[in-house]
Amino acid sequence: MASKKAILSKIRILITQGFATPEEAFSFFDKNEDGYLNKKELKNLVKKAKVNRMISGMVAGKMIDGLDKDKNKKFDWSEFKLAVEDLIAEGLKEEKKASK
Repeated sequence: MASKKAILSKIRILITQGFATPEEAFSFFDKNEDGYLNKKELKNLVKKAKVNRMISGMVAGKMIDGLDKDKNKKFDWSEFKLAVEDLIAEGLKEEKKASK
């Protein structure tokens, strides 16, 4: 099974390289246009990031459990934005470490 670090790296790459902005990524995955990403929509994001299909549902569930601030079992834009900002910051930190 892929490590948490590897999975988050794949998601970060998808969002930063596959879309012009995080807003564009959010809109792309919000298929029902309700302003939230539910578990099914997050699972699609995880699959698109090329995370193993067998664990994509589990990863989506863990994302909701760990990052859903208001505990409504879905991401709104502000929660998604915070998660993406954290992913990008972590990626920059990793790049800095690797360049030393």
